[in-house]
Amino acid sequence: MGLAMLRNLDLDLLRSFAAVAELGSISAAGQRVGRTQSAISLQMDRLADALGFAPLERKGRGVVLTARGAAFLDDTRRLLDLNDRILAQHVHGSYAQPLRLGFLQDFGEAAMQRVLARLGTLFPQAPLTVRVCSTASMVEKIHGGELDLALGLRMETDLPTAIVGREPMQWIAARSLRLVPDESVPLLLFEAPCVFRAAAISSLTASGRPFRVALTSPSLPGLLAAVGAGLGVTVRSARALRPDLVRISDPALPALPDVEFALYGRSDAASPALKQAEGVIVDEMRRERPLFAAA
Repeated sequence: MGLAMLRNLDLDLLRSFAAVAELGSISAAGQRVGRTQSAISLQMDRLADALGFAPLERKGRGVVLTARGAAFLDDTRRLLDLNDRILAQHVHGSYAQPLRLGFLQDFGEAAMQRVLARLGTLFPQAPLTVRVCSTASMVEKIHGGELDLALGLRMETDLPTAIVGREPMQWIAARSLRLVPDESVPLLLFEAPCVFRAAAISSLTASGRPFRVALTSPSLPGLLAAVGAGLGVTVRSARALRPDLVRISDPALPALPDVEFALYGRSDAASPALKQAEGVIVDEMRRERPLFAAA
């Protein structure tokens, strides 16, 4: 291939493309990368011209990936990660300081695995500490200086907080479970305090549907094991669904509120490495399941 045939991809275009693909919205992507909606639209036109195919297409009020665009997104992420790693190691320093992160169990094993893989690539010299526990425990550990950044459910705190997602709560049970009308709903719940537990009890009480707490567990694996065994019904987000579990559409069960996910940080910790870690966590959370309606 002659030199005249060689072309270089514009990383600014790729970063905007990744934001649009992950958020499903031109306007939301513009807010993330600090550009206007019209500027992002022009960038996507330029990217399509450079590639020779359209990686995105309009769908309703939002934007979705084309088949070729989905494959291109994976390579885009790898190229952007490589760029950020080079900058981290050779321009901004080695980024060898420890990264101490907390995750709620509801984040999901697959999403957490991708986050850790990307952070390991970005900061190969940085020791990672990971805690998986309740939101209240993570907030306490941030206050105590044991964690720098944590993904949990929204709660009242004086820590710097960013709401990063919103999902509807779901009634979830084993496929084989059948609720009997007029009988008490057997609830399988986390220990208090828990927003899912509070929502389940509050909604059933308000609707007048009888219930009983059939099991209380301090851990998500224990709770889902009981649900899978058909012992009763729980309330989580759709992230908790497994092949053997289903959302319950029983009209006798009341509607549930949304649950909000939040990132908590330390007011005295705002390093470039933590900002990149925050971006990776939000990216992978939205990649796992869209958390906001496209706009």
